[in-house]
Amino acid sequence: MQQNLKDTAQALLEAQYIAIISHKNPDGDTLGSQLALGRALQQSGKDVVLYNRDKVAEKFYFIAGADTVVQYTDEMILPDTVVFVDCTEPQLAGFHLTDAVLAGKTIINIDHHASNKRYGTYNYVVSTAGANCQNIYHVLAAMGLPVTSDIATALYVGLSTDTGNFMYDNVSSETLRIAAELKDLGADTDSLRLKLYESCSKKKITLMKYILNNLHISDDGQYAWSSISHQMMTDLQPESTDIDGLINTIKDIEGVEIAILFRGVEEKRTKASLRSKVWADVNQIAGMFGGGGHVRASGVSIDGDVEYAAALLGPAVEEIIRQHDAAECQ
Repeated sequence: MQQNLKDTAQALLEAQYIAIISHKNPDGDTLGSQLALGRALQQSGKDVVLYNRDKVAEKFYFIAGADTVVQYTDEMILPDTVVFVDCTEPQLAGFHLTDAVLAGKTIINIDHHASNKRYGTYNYVVSTAGANCQNIYHVLAAMGLPVTSDIATALYVGLSTDTGNFMYDNVSSETLRIAAELKDLGADTDSLRLKLYESCSKKKITLMKYILNNLHISDDGQYAWSSISHQMMTDLQPESTDIDGLINTIKDIEGVEIAILFRGVEEKRTKASLRSKVWADVNQIAGMFGGGGHVRASGVSIDGDVEYAAALLGPAVEEIIRQHDAAECQ
């Protein structure tokens, strides 16, 4: 098991047939990572296929190659080299990747989540990176591959979307320097602005109204949560991009430190998205229930409906807040 950038880059240079897999319900960072790495490898003469369980949302189609991502089925045969981008574990891809399917493959794991399982033959995991596209940038540099304007756009999308458009505290000076370089290299920031920040679907507006009508705030004002029932999800049939960012509607309430949005993905299965502002480690909270992610943004899946999930996580959140407040008073 290799952990460093040099070995990861060398493994990619030596491979000829490569599959790059991004996580299910692809967001800007996993998609940007996949498209940037894939395009760079293709331009260097390698045979590359891009896989995702789900269809790429139309709002990302301004990124070159977004329409080439193939929806994976279990009948497909993976090549000898498989790259996972922005995936804490292979199961995050959302399809049936058993040990038998991956046996004998060279697995390259490029990620920025603190909860990453280091499952690859080669692992390049830097949890301090503002976005996984920041890691992909370094991989491309280590391989000596040029960053075209198309690749710059893909990388910039990941940096922007995973840092709240450079507002979150995961942004470092390096993140900003890379973004500036990508802009100089021709990143299409105008299309990014129009498609990702100045366009909102009617379904997303409907969901915003729904979660505000179901909003709960703790007595001390530090914990806020809402939910979207499985029935609502079934009736509305929102895209993953309609759900992206909804948690911020709750988190941005004045005084709130921890926000959770519970979403019924099945009748008896709930996905919880956790966010924090200043001091709370929501990766720790998610980890208590088998989830994970980042200090300020994490997620977990719970077996049960949204009411059950809310009742399960609520006491843990309130205890974290109680302990923090008690420490502040000492």
